[in-house]
Amino acid sequence: MDVLIKLKRPGMGVGDSRELSASFELPSFDLYGRRHEVEAAEVRLRVTRLAEGLHLDFEVTCELKTSCDRTLEPTELTIRFGESEFLSGPNDPELYVGDWELNVSRYAREALPSEVPMQVFCSGTERVEPDSREDGIDPRWRGLGDIFARGAKARQS
Repeated sequence: MDVLIKLKRPGMGVGDSRELSASFELPSFDLYGRRHEVEAAEVRLRVTRLAEGLHLDFEVTCELKTSCDRTLEPTELTIRFGESEFLSGPNDPELYVGDWELNVSRYAREALPSEVPMQVFCSGTERVEPDSREDGIDPRWRGLGDIFARGAKARQS
């Protein structure tokens, strides 16, 4: 079920602000070859009334359960994303605002997959970086150099 947050309230004067927060549910999704379970999702929102519209500033926080790319063990990941935008009218399809209501569930469902990193590691594991002192050739491929050299000598003969 979508969570709608009413942005414009009667009685708000120019310069008035209000802060809101809400928890909501998001479905699990598959991305980069692994399953991501959304354990919790929350939005923190600040709405400021301006002379010609509203300023909307919000951050969505999602707690994900996924798997580590190195160990394949379950791991948790916290993702934060949001917007800071001026709304001049009651509708903004990019932010999923319609009739001064923010559909935070729909916004988060669309935005969350692009915020998840391609590689996820458990705490305590680190990325493997190539040793900069090596000549840049993977040692498993070095033997192939001899094959190409022998083939070139045979053609020259």
